[in-house]
Amino acid sequence: MYRNKWLTVGTLCLLVTMLFALPLAAQDDIDVLDPATFGLDADRPYEGTELQFLVCCNTAPQFASLAAKTESEFTEMTGITVSWGDLPFGSFQEQLYLEATNPNTQYDVVAWVDAWGSNVQENLLPLGDFIAENNIDLDDYSPAYQGAITMNSEDSTVYGLPLRGHPQMLMYRADVLEELGLEVPQTWQEVAEAAAIIEENTDLDGISMYYGINVDQNLFNWYSHLWGSGADIIDENFEPAFNTETGVAATEQYLSYLRDGNTAPSSIAFNEQEANEEMVQGRAAMFVGWWWMASRLTNSDNAEVAENAAFAPAPGWEGGETTSYGYLWPVGVLEQSDSQEAALEYLRWLTHPTTERRVVLDDSDPALDTNVAVRLSVLADEEVNEVHDGLQGVASDILADARTLPLIPEYTEMIPILAESINELAVDENADVQEVLDFAAEDIRAILEDAGYYDE
Repeated sequence: MYRNKWLTVGTLCLLVTMLFALPLAAQDDIDVLDPATFGLDADRPYEGTELQFLVCCNTAPQFASLAAKTESEFTEMTGITVSWGDLPFGSFQEQLYLEATNPNTQYDVVAWVDAWGSNVQENLLPLGDFIAENNIDLDDYSPAYQGAITMNSEDSTVYGLPLRGHPQMLMYRADVLEELGLEVPQTWQEVAEAAAIIEENTDLDGISMYYGINVDQNLFNWYSHLWGSGADIIDENFEPAFNTETGVAATEQYLSYLRDGNTAPSSIAFNEQEANEEMVQGRAAMFVGWWWMASRLTNSDNAEVAENAAFAPAPGWEGGETTSYGYLWPVGVLEQSDSQEAALEYLRWLTHPTTERRVVLDDSDPALDTNVAVRLSVLADEEVNEVHDGLQGVASDILADARTLPLIPEYTEMIPILAESINELAVDENADVQEVLDFAAEDIRAILEDAGYYDE
């Protein structure tokens, strides 16, 4: 676990979040096999039902813990069994689309990446009545997560509940910054300045970035540059807005770490985990990525890394905003499921704050060690923050200003265009940023025009 290791930045955030913590900390004596704890039906009306859960990556510690507790606790209480899928992430999106549109699908419960949701929206069971009947407080989730579960729909219909969510964090070597007399960077411009000093005075790369084409991962940090500067992906009229003067400046800043030699040349092909590995192995002093990677640093075999890893909110824009991507996996029920009521019973337990809190506090097995939580009440929980040295307090602070993506069906068509454009600019240092972004904007506008967004 994370006990007594670090966090130089989270202390203030922790004090603030504790003031607002909901009474979750007093749950140690809760009976986890009492259906009333989770609002489950004690009469076991769905006993014998077998649910199929379409999800990937079930070895991720959070998912592994939930899967284990499903069998030992949820099934024990309800008699409902749940089979967790384990698709590779690379094929998960395609399988989701196939199963969601298949009237004879075997699946009942599904999870999805936020950007994919609008493509399966009509195949998901609306959860308004379920939320009302169970008094689920959606304000216990950040605005970014609320936007993702409603697909930013005008009528705010909820199609899923947050299951797995990631704020972006600046991960850094506290010892390196201290030795060089550097403050923790709060803006991307300060990141660049610090990276240059680190590069010049140590044998480390100042920061490890990732520009490779890997399931759109090279866009994650680009979004925060873009939004922080005041630019956007598309504007309120669905016109491309990333190739404006401001958008070009944001993109140039995003490329500068590579073009100025402050990240490894191989970052042109890195995915996020490969970039993070540079820091895990002690070859880089900073990295910006999803918070679930924190444990990779604190559990590093490199003692210098493990003992000096520290975390802060993702950087903002100098003179602008601190606005990063609040990445979310919602979970919901397929409209065509033959076992909707049993699936909703599982959703009730799976997303319950007691379940979430127990998962993030589970220290029974290193394979289940996770810091991932999505509810603000759990992120503010005193014991959770004590165990994880304030990491959830930092996450809560980040999520207050985080954003979600343009949740329209065509966005998944736009993503490859944007990801390939960013990679092209990274690979070819002489490529003109304005020109490449203009080409991308033309392609994206054509997609939106064909979809009827500009019809009068």
